[in-house]
Amino acid sequence: MITLKEIAEEAGVSMTTVSNVLHGKAKKVSPGTEEKIKRLLIKYNYIPRFGLNALTNKGSKIISILVNTPDFVERTPYERPFYGNIIGELESKLRKRGYYIMLFSSKNIPEIMKMTMGWNVDGIISISIPAKYYKQIGKQTGKPIVSIDMNEYDPAKIAGCYNVTSRDYEGGKAMAGYLLDQGIEKIVYLANTKSGADYCRYLGASETYRERMGKKAELEIRMLGRTYDERVLAYDDMRRLMGRRAALFFSTDFNAVEAIGYFQRRQIHVPEDISVVGFDDDVYARLSNPRLTTVSVDVSQKAELAVNLLMRLLDGEEIRETEPKIDVKIAERESVLRESAEGPLTAGTAGRKNSETDRVS
Repeated sequence: MITLKEIAEEAGVSMTTVSNVLHGKAKKVSPGTEEKIKRLLIKYNYIPRFGLNALTNKGSKIISILVNTPDFVERTPYERPFYGNIIGELESKLRKRGYYIMLFSSKNIPEIMKMTMGWNVDGIISISIPAKYYKQIGKQTGKPIVSIDMNEYDPAKIAGCYNVTSRDYEGGKAMAGYLLDQGIEKIVYLANTKSGADYCRYLGASETYRERMGKKAELEIRMLGRTYDERVLAYDDMRRLMGRRAALFFSTDFNAVEAIGYFQRRQIHVPEDISVVGFDDDVYARLSNPRLTTVSVDVSQKAELAVNLLMRLLDGEEIRETEPKIDVKIAERESVLRESAEGPLTAGTAGRKNSETDRVS
């Protein structure tokens, strides 16, 4: 196998110049020289020794992706569409910039930290990791680190961290308002955890609920279990709301669609007997029957923001905006019973009249 030194000798340039072209840092290299080096790299099918670089003090061109598997996930985080989608988007966008990913996921954050310390990565993107661990990882590794959806909703705890997230609070407000606009009289919020995005969405929905239903009105919240059997207890309890113009607002589409399936097996019709909405707009929302009305979050945009932010940090840029947020919007489909001047609309009518309508929050 040809070496970088041999390519440099044939091109008549230094090894540093070849390395810069190889890693996309050819700003100071003439176009002619850059093209000559690229032709030689292709001719000899040169393969960079990334594994060796990852064990040395050289730039490894590897970005570590750290996933704190939530406690409510029964097996692996990748069974939930969000994690698979965000990791796929990150891998694609980093590869276009000449980087590769190294993925660690665990419910044990100290274990994640230990594994990270053992590799010479260029930067880190953490997903769902609390602020105190984010800060420890950054301090111990000395590497730039960007978070996606930090598992916090308290701005004081997030201070000093780079965290890319969505407007979850505003999304919760918008969905609660939308449901009340359809004539819904009772909303129950069902969540996996009282932290992070789940709880932030609840706080937003609660504000709208009080504004519209009275200051003393409390938005009911029900916590879901880790296993399906535990979650079924919550779904079964919601049968008490049948026929009461009620809606179940789930913090994720995964649970919303799971609940729809549970109701259908018991001859409970959505939305005629009870309305169901979610948050995320993942593949489940579009494949469920009826299709799920939900709050849409652009995962691709979230990944793009995180990668751009990390690249700027790697370039040594000073960045003032530490928590960029992407907008959300309501994707209105067929899982909510709507009212019109002529009276209630069935799921079929609602679907025909308002299929796939996006309402910007």
